[in-house]
Amino acid sequence: IGKTRTALEIVKRARSSGWTGAWLASGLPADAVQQWKAWLRELAASSRVLLVVDYAETRQEALLQLLDSAYQVQGERRKDGSSMRVHVLCLARDGAWWDQLKNQRVCTTLMKTWLAGTGNWGHAPLPAWASADRPSAFQDALEDFAMAQKIKPPVPRPTPDLRKKLYELPLFIHLAALAALTGEAVHGSKEALIQSQLNREFAHWRRWFGTEEPLPSEDWADLLAWLALVGGASLDDLRKAVTVMGIKIPRFAEVTTGFYPGASIGTVAQLQPDLLGEALIMQQLGKERGKIIVRLALDDRKHVQNVLSVLSRMKCTHTSDFRALTAEAPQWQRTATEGLAEAWAKYGQVLLDVGLLFLGQRALPWLLVSWRRLPPKQQESVAESITFPAATTSVVELCVDIARAQLRRARDTSSKFQTARALHNLAIYLAEQGDVASQGEALARA
Repeated sequence: IGKTRTALEIVKRARSSGWTGAWLASGLPADAVQQWKAWLRELAASSRVLLVVDYAETRQEALLQLLDSAYQVQGERRKDGSSMRVHVLCLARDGAWWDQLKNQRVCTTLMKTWLAGTGNWGHAPLPAWASADRPSAFQDALEDFAMAQKIKPPVPRPTPDLRKKLYELPLFIHLAALAALTGEAVHGSKEALIQSQLNREFAHWRRWFGTEEPLPSEDWADLLAWLALVGGASLDDLRKAVTVMGIKIPRFAEVTTGFYPGASIGTVAQLQPDLLGEALIMQQLGKERGKIIVRLALDDRKHVQNVLSVLSRMKCTHTSDFRALTAEAPQWQRTATEGLAEAWAKYGQVLLDVGLLFLGQRALPWLLVSWRRLPPKQQESVAESITFPAATTSVVELCVDIARAQLRRARDTSSKFQTARALHNLAIYLAEQGDVASQGEALARA
């Protein structure tokens, strides 16, 4: 099982041992922190709470606010002689973001102290499945899927070469079992297994639609690629996407919302697991509606963080100096960087903040390559209104570029104040780069 299923099992076992399990919803109301504090206060004395935060790397501010609130309630409990234990399990695709938590604007002194102390258990990857355990896992999955679909497992039972590195991830053992159940070859690659599952997903959605009319798979794939980029959406946003994409099928948005229901009423969830959604992004962004999908995803400020977070999990085939994508870069990457370049003019500050404060180094290729697509004059226009956050080390190369654009703009306008500010910023970020040439230029700029 993967990280989400592992967390579900942990919550299940914790509840059987007297813990109160909770799962942070994908969409939070404005008063989420107040609701969380009120809920903790209502729990009985000596309660033990386990909160799971999925996609934690994209929800750092909310995570810190919930942790800080839990500490406040614990302090209240200690004053009246009772106690409470609150454990938080964060799920993420990697652990790099965890070390950036202390740099968040909402990170209080108390939280910084806690992050540096023994209460912080740190992060660790899920271990790979041992080769010896994989055959039984494959056979168990085959039987469970057959039972769920009320069909008999094939005889003889096909078994892939489970010693391959591909099958270190349980997801691919399960995908191979599903493929074997329907009589498909199970000796394919990662890409073949994912495509096989996408084909089954579309076939199931088409049956759910309940119409004899042909339903184009490209319409479904384009919409699901957009949902994967934005991380789920409201029904209104989905209807807008259907309209902008030119999808003419009646009830398309409503039926899709029923098939992929979100955590709250009137919302639609992204395709799970993540690898399936990412596969659709790579496929569809290279096709006819690719540019529309990216522009639509980046058209709303509330989606910018999730779009950049998703792209940051995916490969960006750039030159060594981040000046551009390489000649071998696939079309979907070109479409994505073009969309981000357009977004700089509208959401420059948001892109920089998300990159610096939430995603760090893994966002740098996408941000820097897209920034460098802009003509110098447009860079200067965008840079003029950008304010640098306190923490910049993770994407310092981008900050140097923006500071240079600010300096060019200031000199064009003959503003002594703006020139001084730009020189100051540039000197700071050149110094942070640390190499000899940058240190020398930093001294000169200072």
